[in-house]
Amino acid sequence: MSVYRITEFTSPDMAKAVESSGTMRGDVAAAGAESIDILSLGDGAGMVVAKYATQADMEAATDISKAVFGKMVAAGIINGASISGKSGDVVFSF
Repeated sequence: MSVYRITEFTSPDMAKAVESSGTMRGDVAAAGAESIDILSLGDGAGMVVAKYATQADMEAATDISKAVFGKMVAAGIINGASISGKSGDVVFSF
């Protein structure tokens, strides 16, 4: 079954966060996720939902994910103190 990493963050400008994500497409593709979705939750809150085939794939992508977030924090696009992550295995799908 698939594994998901969910990362929550805040951004002073969600449009810039989305634009920046697009410019890092190559970095993100190297992470090997099956899919990565960026969600705007309103009021500057956002969430990244990344789906991986296996736990090993997700762990292998950790350094790449940290580097991408690090670039966005350095650019002032994401509040570094707001980043929090969780992961879990799919136990049932509809």
